[in-house]
Amino acid sequence: MNETRKLIVDFTEKQHGVVNRRQLNDCGLSTRAVRHQVDSGFIEPLSPQVLRLAGSPVTEAQQAMAGVLDAPSTAYLSHRSAAAWWGLPGFKVRQPIQVVIPWQGTTRRTRLAHVHYHRALPAEHLMTLRGIPLVSPALLIFLLAGSENPGRTERALDNALSMRLLTTQTFHELLGQLRAQGRNGITVARRLAADRPIDYVAPQSGLEARVERLARDVDVELRRQVDVGDGDSWIGRVDFEIVGSSDVIEVLSERYHSSHLDKLADSERFARISVSGRRILTIWDHDVWSDPETVRLQIHAFWRGGSTAGEQNSAPKQEEWGDELGG
Repeated sequence: MNETRKLIVDFTEKQHGVVNRRQLNDCGLSTRAVRHQVDSGFIEPLSPQVLRLAGSPVTEAQQAMAGVLDAPSTAYLSHRSAAAWWGLPGFKVRQPIQVVIPWQGTTRRTRLAHVHYHRALPAEHLMTLRGIPLVSPALLIFLLAGSENPGRTERALDNALSMRLLTTQTFHELLGQLRAQGRNGITVARRLAADRPIDYVAPQSGLEARVERLARDVDVELRRQVDVGDGDSWIGRVDFEIVGSSDVIEVLSERYHSSHLDKLADSERFARISVSGRRILTIWDHDVWSDPETVRLQIHAFWRGGSTAGEQNSAPKQEEWGDELGG
């Protein structure tokens, strides 16, 4: 293999099979030499700037890297593309790849990327993951706040927190750094931060987030994963406690709460919680997804002090347990 081809291979091995012309020119390859490798079929153009090593596998990583290399300056994967690369649910790597670069006074379109321009990108929030330059999870949330539906941004933030990609402290610190710059999405980011103090615990599942959202729809604020006891010992951890009261909500699933032994264990636990002076509302997971309006009404009535179909004022008898829970 001649030196020209070895240089191209060295680049493409590190960049998921792609390279841009600027990199080759900066290493001393002339435009004519690059054109000769294209004509020979050793590399093939994906855009006027980006070249692909012939025969290299077409992957999401290659598409993402090609988008980064197609930008007019040093670029970082951003917005939906970065969310997908970080593994956040609901996002996919697809063209055009979204990237961000520092503001240069002018804008330019590219074939493979949707280029976003931002002033003063925080250097400590620009990094590399699996060989691809991208923005940090914290900066990503701010970018999404300026371009996505607020609800989708909120879900992305909670998913990132539960996946331990960032902390609420990091998010608050970055807000303090960016709020003076008048960026798009700052209003949404401020609300998200206000709802998530430093000690905030993110939902561990989409189900938890869904219940919280249904409760919020009827102006009920919930606190997740609360330890409860009866004065003598620890009873366990409940799914939710209604803020401002001792009332708790448990979300039951067919998978973990429908067998005879599960029902016996729940019966004992609910009895101890009730004796401790707490009221309990039980909700089935399938209702959370299929009948949200009924769940909203249940939560609201329970919060107001009324009795609901799912309220456990005392432990049901074992033979009645199926009827009490709708089983």
